[in-house]
Amino acid sequence: MAGIEAAETVDQLTPEMLTSGEWDDVEFAEYNVEADAPEIEGGRKHILRQTADRAKDVLVGMGFQEMDGPHADADFWINDCLFMPQDHPARTHWDRFALDVPPIQELPDQLVDRVESAHREGVGEDGDGYHSPWDRDFAEAVALRGHTTSLSMRYLSGFAGADIEPPKRYFSVEKVYRNDTLDPTHLLEFFQIEGWVLAEDLSVRDLMGTFEEFYAQFGITDLEFKPHYNPYTEPSFELFGEHPTTGEIVEIGNSGLFRPEVLEPLGIEADVMAWGLALERLLMLMYGFEDIRDVHGTLCDLELLRETEVLQ
Repeated sequence: MAGIEAAETVDQLTPEMLTSGEWDDVEFAEYNVEADAPEIEGGRKHILRQTADRAKDVLVGMGFQEMDGPHADADFWINDCLFMPQDHPARTHWDRFALDVPPIQELPDQLVDRVESAHREGVGEDGDGYHSPWDRDFAEAVALRGHTTSLSMRYLSGFAGADIEPPKRYFSVEKVYRNDTLDPTHLLEFFQIEGWVLAEDLSVRDLMGTFEEFYAQFGITDLEFKPHYNPYTEPSFELFGEHPTTGEIVEIGNSGLFRPEVLEPLGIEADVMAWGLALERLLMLMYGFEDIRDVHGTLCDLELLRETEVLQ
């Protein structure tokens, strides 16, 4: 309209406007505080890693010290020290990830000799070994660890430099690798909660009590135990928990007391109770996940991971 001068509208106050005084002669645009803005998804620690950290805190609170060691190791530490025969099906390419790399030849020779003797002839007066071929080259071959018990063997043997005078408690919460068939409860890699206690006069009752104390920290109090066979522990049993959504009984771990064929070559005279628990299955019992692939792997549900908070 004639005689009316439109005021200049700006949406940003600049240093130049402040310096020149121009800001006093302009009209600033109003901000629409109700306008939608693009959501920015910041990074966060994965729920599995958060739960792993919590498991570590619980075990430290129970008096355990943490172990660490290589993901790729000599088969000697992964299987031979555990009295696993070299012709066991779990030691074939069907179940393990062998690596085409130079062998690990820096093994303690005296321990190697004792382990070989245990495999061939057994230990003690009544012992009986496998009477099957035992090849040091196979023991030196490198594979991805199928369980973190390889760390336990390194520590119990003293090779890792740890003091192994009883009583001792050690744990690890680390990744392991198995050539499994993918399904709702199995992946090619997963996290294992490894632990062992070295002390005099241990029993299955002590082992069960340790599990009850550990899982109670996560609100899981209804555990079931089933006798089981392991080449390296006797007695042995598996652990089970009830899935909160489906009511299905889910295997969550394996455990037992190490056999003399494992302990005598290591020079251990006290008892050792040990276990390997599945972190992902602990997660399933805590949150009701039915498929482990929803939280771990290439098919994971990112929206679920963003929205899920760690239960305290």
